Amino acid sequence: MQDNYQDRIIALLKERGENNASLAQGIGKGKATIGRYLSKSSNRTYPSLEELSDIARFLDVEPHWLCFGIGDKSTDKETINLLSDSEAATVNIYKRTDVQQQLTTGDATAIDTMPVAKEYADCFGVVYPVAGAVSRTWSCYALITKDKQWANDDIVLARIGNNPTPDFFTLVKIADKVHVWYGEDTERNPINTIDEGEIEVIGIVRWGVWARRG
Repeated sequence: MQDNYQDRIIALLKERGENNASLAQGIGKGKATIGRYLSKSSNRTYPSLEELSDIARFLDVEPHWLCFGIGDKSTDKETINLLSDSEAATVNIYKRTDVQQQLTTGDATAIDTMPVAKEYADCFGVVYPVAGAVSRTWSCYALITKDKQWANDDIVLARIGNNPTPDFFTLVKIADKVHVWYGEDTERNPINTIDEGEIEVIGIVRWGVWARRG
């Protein structure tokens, strides 16, 4: 999930007939640098928010959409803020270790809040694990809907076995078995193959937001 900006950039390059070389030239970076920004291997590097804003300008989209998936390609931040003022609700964000307490007693301590559209007012947020250099200064919060009817490739918040603390998994059902990956890392082999009854789905991840650490 924290890498969604990569998917947006790659899709835009294809849509606009651009490539790594033309993007590199357009923002004054080397082609190898762009390659590392878009790589999902161990040699990847993370662009700064300023560099992502430069990429957004080159690709003619709004920076907040490219960076965080907020709004859409062409809706400016002022419009997003107006919509937030009139149509947003606020939901609490919890650590994974506090989710069970919140579900059971409703008195867990929230670590933060985030604005969402009113249709998501009955949802809650959970801190999503972030890897790499970006994790030093940014946290990611995942919005969890309470819908338990997942589809293949959904990222869910769920418990497996006797572990009381839920985690994030990607699920794919093939025949009568559920293949399980940690988080969104589906490029590796699944960590488990289980019966559907062996996993307790708490909710489905709909999207996430970034929050800069103080």
